[in-house]
Amino acid sequence: MTKPVPIFFACNDKYVPYLDVAIISLIDHASSDREYRITVLKTDISERNQEILKKHETSNVSIDFYDVQEMLEPVKHKLPDVFYYSLAAYYRFFIETAFPQYDKAIYLDCDVVLLNDIAKLYDTDVNGYLVGAVYEQNTDRSPEFTNYVEEIIGIPYYTYFNSGVMVMNLAEFRKNKVRDKFLWMLNKYHFDSLAPDQEYLNVICHGKVKYLPTGWNKHSFPEPPEGELNLCHFALSNKPWHYAETINGEYFWENAKKSEFYPFLLDSLHNFTDADRQRDYEGFAALMGSIEAIKRSDRTFRKLWFKREVCHG
Repeated sequence: MTKPVPIFFACNDKYVPYLDVAIISLIDHASSDREYRITVLKTDISERNQEILKKHETSNVSIDFYDVQEMLEPVKHKLPDVFYYSLAAYYRFFIETAFPQYDKAIYLDCDVVLLNDIAKLYDTDVNGYLVGAVYEQNTDRSPEFTNYVEEIIGIPYYTYFNSGVMVMNLAEFRKNKVRDKFLWMLNKYHFDSLAPDQEYLNVICHGKVKYLPTGWNKHSFPEPPEGELNLCHFALSNKPWHYAETINGEYFWENAKKSEFYPFLLDSLHNFTDADRQRDYEGFAALMGSIEAIKRSDRTFRKLWFKREVCHG
């Protein structure tokens, strides 16, 4: 008997409209021969928005919600909420302990659109790996970011993966105590970084990553995907609900038309002003500008964690 496909999203109330579009696209490409179990990790999604999302359930696709508030509370004050990243990004660290029934699962950010059956990604063989993921496509486009990954995080830039789409080997997570390592590192070091949730995962999973073709996590860059285009990821500021020119944005709008939030999404696009664009630009510039300050910090992964690993084997 084919195993169910567990899929996790992390979301807050603000991001529900985009999650709605992601779920619509996932269900539209789901196989009638498989069972899909969607779990939304949340703290503050309103009852009304939960009802809207639940309407998409089918005979073989369930949608449930899991409140991570209790797990998050002891460390919430230490989790930075930076730029485009919200506290919801950290919820994925708690999947391994909160869902012991699963030895493997898919994790997806909310700003994605599926163009193929997610079960095909789930069926990826990740035995011996912690995660299956796609390398971060922004890394080799920016010399500053390439240097950041190598000089501050301390890993080769071509090994740095994007954690917004992952096949998680939860059995290996438990054996390697990934959540415990994350909490221990967070409490002991509290590293300075640009994308904390993603960078903790990159450091903890380094050397145990199965790299997937970019077609399973294609960012809005002009380069063609590796293999078939299966999933579009509108990461950072490349949001089709703000920028009509976003590459692959047409796939978002094809699915958005089926959403109850379609009028809201159209308003978001039409009311996004030049001043909003400028704020996006300045915010990203400030994020990249913070690299120099982080370089001077004594609390970087390379200076503290990897130095410790070398010293202690």
